[in-house]
Amino acid sequence: MPFDQGMIDVSRAALLQQHNMDIISNNLANVNTTGFKADRPVFSEVLSREVRSVHSQGSINPTDNVLDVAIGGEGFFRVQTDKGIRLTRDGSFKMLANGTLVNSQGLKVLGAGGSPITLNPLGGQVSIDPKGNITQGTEQVGTLEVVDAADKKALLKEGANLFGTEDGKTPATTTAKDYTLTQGAVETSNVDVVAEMVQMIASFRSFESFQKVMQTVQDIDSKAINQVGRVA
Repeated sequence: MPFDQGMIDVSRAALLQQHNMDIISNNLANVNTTGFKADRPVFSEVLSREVRSVHSQGSINPTDNVLDVAIGGEGFFRVQTDKGIRLTRDGSFKMLANGTLVNSQGLKVLGAGGSPITLNPLGGQVSIDPKGNITQGTEQVGTLEVVDAADKKALLKEGANLFGTEDGKTPATTTAKDYTLTQGAVETSNVDVVAEMVQMIASFRSFESFQKVMQTVQDIDSKAINQVGRVA
């Protein structure tokens, strides 16, 4: 293999390991982010920087907020953004003064049928059952909409715990079936700190190895040039 091609290939491999460490660092930084899903690089025959989220279940953590809702199993909440509807697993909800139910970013939480959920600010205690039916006192005031992604591989993180698509459109969804909601709780991040640290160490060692190979290739290339230069 020509030295220049070898250097290119090794450099690309080193950059991919650096990219992997960036992903791991971001996972660790979000270990306490509600509903966060860890990312993993996708390795294939063609070296790329494709990233996919791992949609495994996080732990259910009780809170003191009766409006918090955790999804157990499959599914996402839908929220309204200025770019359209997006999906999220973050169930940290609160009520605005006008009764609108919003998430931790202030985005409207959508109910069954796609309309924003509006509670009665002066109403009674809010109760949310395992399927998302919301009641205040004896009156049902809405139902949380829980959907499943038609293709989780097509979901793209947009920040703020939101999932969109690569083309910026609303993700295609299907009716969620295998789920249950827990009131007064949130889903924690699914990041496994120990596993991430192991991955980081392995990735860092690979990066160091590629650096050494690059140095070796440079040394061989330099010697070859010097020796050729001395031939008379």
